[in-house]
Amino acid sequence: MRSVALLALVSAVSAGHLSVPFSRQSFDNGHARRAALRKRQDDAEPFALEALNNITGGGYYSEFEIGTPPQQISFLLDTGSSDTWVNSVEADLCNDEELQTYNGFCQTQCKYFPLPLLTSESHFDPDESSTFETVNGEDFDIQYLDSRRIQGEYFKDTVTFGDVEVTGQRMGLALQSVRPTGIMGLGLSVNVASTREYPTIIDNLVDQGHINTRAYSLYLNDIDTDAGALLFGGIDQKKFIGNLATLPLQSDALAGTSQITSFNVEIQGFDVVSPDGEKTVNIPNLDSLAILDSGSTISLLPNDQVQDLWDEFGVLSFIDVLAPFIDCAYRGDKGQGYKFEFRFDGKTISVPMDEMVIDAYSDVQDIFKSDPTLRQYFGDWDGACMFGIGSTSDFGIDDDQFTLLGATFLRSAYVVYDLANEQLGIAQANLNSTDTDIVDIEEGDLPDVTGVESQSTPTPTPSASTTSTEATTTMTATEEPTATETDGGDNGDDQADDSTDKEDNDDAGVRLIPSLLAAGALSALMLVL
Repeated sequence: MRSVALLALVSAVSAGHLSVPFSRQSFDNGHARRAALRKRQDDAEPFALEALNNITGGGYYSEFEIGTPPQQISFLLDTGSSDTWVNSVEADLCNDEELQTYNGFCQTQCKYFPLPLLTSESHFDPDESSTFETVNGEDFDIQYLDSRRIQGEYFKDTVTFGDVEVTGQRMGLALQSVRPTGIMGLGLSVNVASTREYPTIIDNLVDQGHINTRAYSLYLNDIDTDAGALLFGGIDQKKFIGNLATLPLQSDALAGTSQITSFNVEIQGFDVVSPDGEKTVNIPNLDSLAILDSGSTISLLPNDQVQDLWDEFGVLSFIDVLAPFIDCAYRGDKGQGYKFEFRFDGKTISVPMDEMVIDAYSDVQDIFKSDPTLRQYFGDWDGACMFGIGSTSDFGIDDDQFTLLGATFLRSAYVVYDLANEQLGIAQANLNSTDTDIVDIEEGDLPDVTGVESQSTPTPTPSASTTSTEATTTMTATEEPTATETDGGDNGDDQADDSTDKEDNDDAGVRLIPSLLAAGALSALMLVL
């Protein structure tokens, strides 16, 4: 098993910026999968292909400390939501074997099948913190696009990044949870789940004098590396190529408000370019708004753009399976030279094919080949991989003005999230750069900075092999799945999620966030990160 240990947090703070390292982590929940299979077999329930939706995967995680004395906690970094929350040691998930069987283990504090994959805990014990303070008057209640819900209470405590302390930070304490670790929301404070806006960690880093302005940059690095960097209050000129294009944030049509609530920008086009430089797919013009969301493994495009793209590369989409499939051969020579180009005002971000082909199912490849029902779809493939571009309609979104750009896009981009000025800076990432040249972001507009002239380090060429080990799943396809290859337009109709209407869900502090395609039923999308 390849298990990437999280980087111990060695934050660097200097002259108005704070560097927080993070690592890409994949959790092996094979015990849970095997337990789920045994239970379903005992109950004579089918364990069909859609079981892949219930894999609890990884993501981009950092470790920092909560409370006094500090308790080191692991958090998923998510630009698509704004609340920071942690599982309580008393959370139902962390104390119930059956819940862990279906949702993934609450990691190192688990009562059943503890898995010591993290160097830190993923829970918080308020009784052990002298600075813990309950926030009275409102419960913590957040619901994501996949309808998975986290509930508990709000509290305040000290958050520590290395030598930097943020005191009195409001967070959610999850008592009913479906995620094995908490989340650090990096979004705008207007988008918190609370009915009343409150200062996020970014706000308090500024208010308490640790950085100069509400801005940070994010460098995920490529799919074959394990670590990147989150830089509060600074820009690293060695991590991007050329200049930063500045894109103003736009209001979110799905939110039904004219307010700026998310990192939503105009995208002017999308093309697929072949190795000979020709545009290979006749894709309808993409003139849409796009949310940049590090909490989502795959990206989502409107259905009109997706169908011809899937047809070109033989992508399969199954009803009730949220992530599409592609032949793993495209991760090697078969996909060499293909690029996906995302066009913005003043900048085009180029994403190579290997970033879009995710080796997510290496532990169950034998099922794709041996099961007679699945073999008719996957039998002549090198292996079944996850394709990094899905359809918005599969998530109940039929608005052609909604695009979501997750990690399959963001790994190729260097992004500066300027919350203070409601804008983004974006450039092509300089992948695998080990050099650093940080410029502090002061109050006012973003600094006029320029990155390197060209890609400074050759990027590794991936193998088409499916030998990397990720989360383990055991499944038996007892019913014939319905697949679409050239006509997947109706996939989302049978699983449309009414939760996209946020205005109908403001009661009791619940707010639906069109982000974090990593929780619960969508957790397969985070599998290999």
